[in-house]
Amino acid sequence: MTTRRTALLFLASLGLLVSREARADLINPGEKRVDYSFDLENASQFPEYVFLAHPYTTSFGAPMPELGVLGGLPLIVGKYVQPVVHAMKKSDFEASSVRKLEGAALEAFFAEGKGLVSSGLTIRPIHFVSDRWPVKGIHDVVRVEKLEAGVFVARLAKVVYFMDDGKRVTLDYPADGKRPDPPGVASAPAPDAPPTSTTADPAENTPAAPAHAPSGCGGCAVKGEEGAAGVMFLLGVLAALRGRRRGGSRAA
Repeated sequence: MTTRRTALLFLASLGLLVSREARADLINPGEKRVDYSFDLENASQFPEYVFLAHPYTTSFGAPMPELGVLGGLPLIVGKYVQPVVHAMKKSDFEASSVRKLEGAALEAFFAEGKGLVSSGLTIRPIHFVSDRWPVKGIHDVVRVEKLEAGVFVARLAKVVYFMDDGKRVTLDYPADGKRPDPPGVASAPAPDAPPTSTTADPAENTPAAPAHAPSGCGGCAVKGEEGAAGVMFLLGVLAALRGRRRGGSRAA
């Protein structure tokens, strides 16, 4: 009886996790998913430095910490992360083992911050927009304004919208650092795009959780009604098992 009960509870829990993953990837009514990427436009002007993005992942499921290196190809950003742009002397980068680090070791490297200089600039990806937006992709461009004597200043310079008709529209970021809307849409924030911070004070650029990000393990945890439904489901399974056990005892 104990073995059967354990198996049933395991299957019920597994079903909950699968359904939660499926719900996490659902697109809200009135929205659509778009591609997002960003890059650094003037990295070549600072050849003695390597530019890094952290926290960074390309995963759209549970976040898997990765090393994001700017200055080459655009970085595609997964869900649940808002990278901060860092700089590191190329000599220190080459001497370190950061390129070989993964998971917790990579997190510890950035937490220690040895040899790293943070710009305080937080990149806020956008993966969902109103389905009325004639946009299929969004690309942010970062520009280094100053990097010397341990002072690193960077800002969002422009945004490139890849339109549904195949055209590209490039817009400059205003002084307040808020991403401008694409042409032809009402001036309103996109569903999961909080206001973009400037580089004035790193403390003001603390990443905020995206609107679509669940808590806990990235794609596993849920909040509100979904979490309550999961608890009630497990309680129902337990009640059924207890009822069956009592019925068996009376029959005996």
